[in-house]
Amino acid sequence: MNQVGTLIFVYGSSSTTAMVDTGDVHALMIGAAGVGKTAYFLYPNLEYACASGMSFITSDTKGDLFRHYGKIAKEYYGYNVAVIDLRNPTKSDGNNLLHLVNKYMDLWKAEPDNLTYKAKAEKYAKIISKTIITSGMENTSFGQNAFFYDAAEGLLTSSILLVAEFCPPETRHIVSVFKIIQDLLAPSKTKGKSQFQILINHLPEEHKARWFAGAAMNTGEQAMASVMSTALSRLNTFLDSELEQILCFDTAIDAERFCKTKSAIFIVLPEEDSSKRRCCHSRSA
Repeated sequence: MNQVGTLIFVYGSSSTTAMVDTGDVHALMIGAAGVGKTAYFLYPNLEYACASGMSFITSDTKGDLFRHYGKIAKEYYGYNVAVIDLRNPTKSDGNNLLHLVNKYMDLWKAEPDNLTYKAKAEKYAKIISKTIITSGMENTSFGQNAFFYDAAEGLLTSSILLVAEFCPPETRHIVSVFKIIQDLLAPSKTKGKSQFQILINHLPEEHKARWFAGAAMNTGEQAMASVMSTALSRLNTFLDSELEQILCFDTAIDAERFCKTKSAIFIVLPEEDSSKRRCCHSRSA
């Protein structure tokens, strides 16, 4: 139908002519309050995106975009529509960060010889871990603490894979990852070993969860505790009774479905609550 792109300018009275930028570039709209940024630029672009069959993600602070265009995209253009409402989490669609890890872990367990499924589960686990650990930070700011953040990333990847592989389906979410790290941080009966190290030692030598946790495993007791504490501190954002209504249930539209089918994701992000921003970053990843 129409070419995918950004609607830059529309003019004409009796007939309408539009200027569309089809390049893979960003566009920035700047204007004072009341000049029509939403009505004359944003809404036409959403309409054009729907008409051209392009998947899109929007974010606003009040939910106006979903109320105005969610129904249009779904009923008139056949889009898959999801709303991640961080202002009213109990009314939001689900967004389990571990959804794709769980999906491919289940497929691999059903077909153990298909290494593609296992590789995808590991890939998505690494993406989640890197996003959580580095969200809101620059790698150069780690400085002398770089080891602890890198090791925490590996430990978090390992924990995600353990949750996806061994936990019951209803508990395979990011809050369970926090719980398993917190519970296994406790000292064990073996001197110099944490509960986490003992658990990992029970895994087969070739198990990837053991490999990802290698940096944390092969260090001193105090350093191991620091690595686990670093991972826990980065997961604190997700400890919220309301957010759990989003994070602990099935995902409405995952990244793969978003790329393969006509999909629209509306994120409602309250500007006054900065604690929700990392959840938004994790969702985008």
